[in-house]
Amino acid sequence: MSKNIQHRDHLSSYLTKHRKNPQKNEGYAQASKDGEKSNERMKVTKYSKAASYKATKRGKMTIHDIPGEIMMDIFSYLLPQDLILASQVCKKWHGLANDNALWRPIFKKYSGTRSNRSETGPKHRSIESMKQECMTRCVQQRNKRVFKHLRKRRSPYTGLQEAKEVEQALRTAGMTFELVMIDTDDREHTLGHQDVFYHTMSISIRWFSLEMPSLRSIKEVHLYSKNPLFYNHSTGKPVKDGPYQRSLLLTQEFKWTDMKGKAVGGDEVISLYSLPQGLSVAVYKEGEEMAFVSWGLSLDNLVQQCMYGTNEETYSVSESKCLDSGISSRHGLLDYQLTVQLRSLRKEHWDDQFRHVDCREGAFDEGYAVFSVVKPDQRVKINTEEFVFPWKTDIFKGKVKNVAILDLTLLDEGNNVFWTASSLVKIEKNKEISKMFDFDYQYDSIISVKYADSTGKISIQICKMDSGDTYLTNLTISLSLAAIDDRFGTKYKPLDQK
Repeated sequence: MSKNIQHRDHLSSYLTKHRKNPQKNEGYAQASKDGEKSNERMKVTKYSKAASYKATKRGKMTIHDIPGEIMMDIFSYLLPQDLILASQVCKKWHGLANDNALWRPIFKKYSGTRSNRSETGPKHRSIESMKQECMTRCVQQRNKRVFKHLRKRRSPYTGLQEAKEVEQALRTAGMTFELVMIDTDDREHTLGHQDVFYHTMSISIRWFSLEMPSLRSIKEVHLYSKNPLFYNHSTGKPVKDGPYQRSLLLTQEFKWTDMKGKAVGGDEVISLYSLPQGLSVAVYKEGEEMAFVSWGLSLDNLVQQCMYGTNEETYSVSESKCLDSGISSRHGLLDYQLTVQLRSLRKEHWDDQFRHVDCREGAFDEGYAVFSVVKPDQRVKINTEEFVFPWKTDIFKGKVKNVAILDLTLLDEGNNVFWTASSLVKIEKNKEISKMFDFDYQYDSIISVKYADSTGKISIQICKMDSGDTYLTNLTISLSLAAIDDRFGTKYKPLDQK
């Protein structure tokens, strides 16, 4: 009996003591938990050097508390493009998502290499080097496939790459074109192209959507090419939704208040506006909303610009300067070649070429060297069709009369490209009929086309006779003296200037 009383008193004193110091009760339990965690840690046998174990904190747990080896296991289920995005989340994820353990199977699948040596590499290689090597190898393989379609010999007609070769190269690359409109709040509105039209000297790209940003909110427009990195080696086609590189092609400021009221043409639904560098915008007359955007690009070095540019800078080809920096305007600019075309997005209306185009001594006009290709007292019979510009969007379509896209390429005496342009222009009725009374023209069928940029100007006049024949009665191009000096590294100026 005394033993039971003694045992009860001992138990009572023990419980009382530990109720006053509850932290001591957790000592054994915590030690047990630490032992279990240690055993679990020892069970992990395969993990990257970049992955480090981080013990779970007491209280609320976040994704950053997940051990590195578990995150690596999760990342192993991601596609390459998802790994690239994950690497941009934070410093810890950057190290994990770029680890060689994740990129080695991707390298084997997409790089096109068959060498085990290339897959493993030297022992001193960084644990994050496989990703960069994979990207570099894939870019090399892609460029090799793309540029094999481009011959070194250019078109004898235009002096540019053949349109069919450019089209095949861009289609082989699986390239798409991206329009980025930046608003006044610096938000980007991105559209993928709907159409690409290939022509003799240029391509035209078109975008339209039911959700276009407000015209008044746009301050800048950028044009990019999107170049896939990974390809299916059996089909040669890009991997769907795979990673890609962006190459900046053009940048253009945009201000609707400056454009409004300066349309080059339109119909009952839209008005068409022509901006510098080949950019065209169609605006609905009702509501002043954007209908579609079109951009014209010359074929001159187009594939190189699409493949070699970066997200921030355009690719430019270095041009050789004339060795004779003292070239005199007395000799003029001789034996140039001009190819000109008027077309819609799909169809050519008029296409012609003029060889042995000269700017003779003294042919200057307010800072321009003037080439009289077809003089007013001459006439050249041409074949042309009615100038109609078809258009469409997701819900509307129509035709705009007396509007066309002007393409031109001017080669210098060395058959090098001096000037290219691809821009929407207005076909105007010309009321000036002087110097043409010796011909029997229909006065209401005399039209003119004018275009100008920082390099030069072109003026075209076309007349239709009562018989139905069409003649080119005036064609003049004027090159800026500043553009001439920049091209040849000279100080070209009129003779009456010192």
